[in-house]
Amino acid sequence: DGFQVPTMARRMSRSMMSDTGSSINSFKRSIAIKPRLEMENSYRTVPIVKFPSSAVSKKIQIILDSRLTNLKYDHDTCKSLCNQLSDVIKDEVRRDIRDIERYKLVCWVTIGQVSGQDIRVVSRCLWSHQHDTCSSASFQNNHLFAVATLYALYYDGCYFHKTD
Repeated sequence: DGFQVPTMARRMSRSMMSDTGSSINSFKRSIAIKPRLEMENSYRTVPIVKFPSSAVSKKIQIILDSRLTNLKYDHDTCKSLCNQLSDVIKDEVRRDIRDIERYKLVCWVTIGQVSGQDIRVVSRCLWSHQHDTCSSASFQNNHLFAVATLYALYYDGCYFHKTD
């Protein structure tokens, strides 16, 4: 009755973990596996349309600009805002971009306080360079910075299957 769960969350390096843990919580929620309907396999192993990374990056930038422009950094507010922005980005991309039904979207949002420091946000993934991609955008005002990355992983429906 169990599901096979990807071990990607366990492979994240310690450098990716922030003191708030909001990025990790957002990541863990995005890989939650939900029961699926059993459907016949279409045997399509390549996407019909390539994921539009540049259009999605522009969409993410618009979302960050509209939601964060006049915001000041507050630890508790930004912690919940990471989760909200992650959900909004995935929902709007799904709604606005057509022909991406076979892409698994994973969104990671990091928000921090601007206090004269430098920061580098990096990630590592194991994926197919031919079909998988990511889109990213960043935002900064006088009080906070934000980096949002949306990973688009192509799958044919066989990666997450029920084991009996």
